[in-house]
Amino acid sequence: MIETSSSMGQRFVIFMTFVVALVLATMPMSFWAAAIRPDWPLLVLLYWVIALPHRVSIGIAFILGISVDILIGSSFGIHAGAYALVSYSAARHYQRIRNFSLLQQSLLMAALVAVERIIVFLIEYYLNDAQFFGQYFWPVLSSAILWPWLFLILRKVRRRFQMI
Repeated sequence: MIETSSSMGQRFVIFMTFVVALVLATMPMSFWAAAIRPDWPLLVLLYWVIALPHRVSIGIAFILGISVDILIGSSFGIHAGAYALVSYSAARHYQRIRNFSLLQQSLLMAALVAVERIIVFLIEYYLNDAQFFGQYFWPVLSSAILWPWLFLILRKVRRRFQMI
């Protein structure tokens, strides 16, 4: 099957949103700001999985997770597996999630980010004897708070580039 230029352009737009999310995830910040940093790559991934499940799948989630593992220096494959698991859940129920209000979606994103954080912590605990701190779940709250704005921005990008 031959790819059209608009299809390639749409893939490029999705790729660039992932690049921006990875930059935001690794941008240097003060200690307190880094502790509440939202999980940008996961939020962007979840938006695309819900909005365009036929273009962004679990394979893309796995690749994005590998990228996060490489960038932040965690054990190889931890984020990849967690992202794939969480994105599977979102892809499985994307039609329901689309009908939720932004408040309901924010609560769901908080739950999905919390699941991802728990999976990553448990694997890090068993592999590297990681220690648990209360601040570990602050990104769940910040991700839920920022979801409506991220959703509206990415929806505007999707409509601007006529991605269906």
